Amino acid sequence: MLYSHVTESESNEDTRAGGLQVVLVDDSVPVRERVAASVSAVQGVASVRQADDVTSGLRLLETGRTDVLVLDIEMPGRSGLEFLEIARGRGCAALIIMLSIHDYPKLRQKCADLGADFYFNKLTEFQQVAEVCRDLFNRRARQAG
Repeated sequence: MLYSHVTESESNEDTRAGGLQVVLVDDSVPVRERVAASVSAVQGVASVRQADDVTSGLRLLETGRTDVLVLDIEMPGRSGLEFLEIARGRGCAALIIMLSIHDYPKLRQKCADLGADFYFNKLTEFQQVAEVCRDLFNRRARQAG
């Protein structure tokens, strides 16, 4: 059995109340730390809750608002694809970003078919996760007036 670990990082205080709530699920500690640090630095991100497996990630999804869900595809046990399917099946309206070291067109298409909004190669495009969060927060801020 894998050790399930859940952590939370908070961004600056002035954006916490109305800021984005991000859930990041990846079994690689270095990848999680790198993505979480990048996303936490974005103005408008209130928190980045982290889990290292599908079961822990699903618990996070059930315990609070989630605006952005970032999922690794390949994890021991259940995959990020399964998580994606479960989340969308439960009516999760969060923006969903898939991360993978695999850059196969068929895998990208499968993620899109299951309801993913974005697919990034975690080796070369991980910084795009922060950009998507920034864009989402700015779009919501403009809509709010």
